[in-house]
Amino acid sequence: MPRPRIPERRAQLLAAARALALERGWPSTTVADITSRVDIGKGAFYLEFENKAAILDVLIADGMRALSRAVHRRVVATHAVIDLPTIYEFAIDALLDDPLMRAFFLGDASVLGDHVQSVHDGRYRQRFDWLTEYVTALQEAGVIAARTDGQVLSQMLSVFTLGLLNAPGTIQVDSDEQLRRTVAMFADLVGKGLDTGRPVDPEASRRAQLVMLDRLQNQLDELRTTSPRNQTVEH
Repeated sequence: MPRPRIPERRAQLLAAARALALERGWPSTTVADITSRVDIGKGAFYLEFENKAAILDVLIADGMRALSRAVHRRVVATHAVIDLPTIYEFAIDALLDDPLMRAFFLGDASVLGDHVQSVHDGRYRQRFDWLTEYVTALQEAGVIAARTDGQVLSQMLSVFTLGLLNAPGTIQVDSDEQLRRTVAMFADLVGKGLDTGRPVDPEASRRAQLVMLDRLQNQLDELRTTSPRNQTVEH
């Protein structure tokens, strides 16, 4: 008969993995470290997660979910135009406010970059498509010049983001201030280069960002729900 998962066990393993990642770094953390921290057998671990990479996937998804909610709050609370420089500012603030995501980005050289390269379920392709639709919505709101090729711009923004994910291990982006300045300069240059010089519809730009955030949140929720280790086990 189907036996349900034990929510407390899964939560304990995630909490232990998070704590160990902050204490010693993710590359130095093993499955044995995680299970011994909460006195759970390795067999029970593998009922909840396929391997160490799987628990990292959940930790990153949970971090992304928290970042999305934080940006959502900033967007709703801001009455100014939500343009690309603004949204990049909100995103980097949210990332640096999360100890684990900050550690993954600035402390563990290849964690986020390697993770993105290891995921093959289509989630990042879907996000690229949403980004292209978001760019189109910003064009309609007057934030981005209509002459801009939305797909090319989306690709450029994605290349920058992927470059940032791999930067700590290659060019030593090793401080909050350096990361903030890098992102701010990129966003400012792009924003100025795409400025229409005409009136902007602030509500339309806000709606476009909220649609993007809602889509991301729904995708993350669906990934958590459909994870194979979230299903029941047959005996």
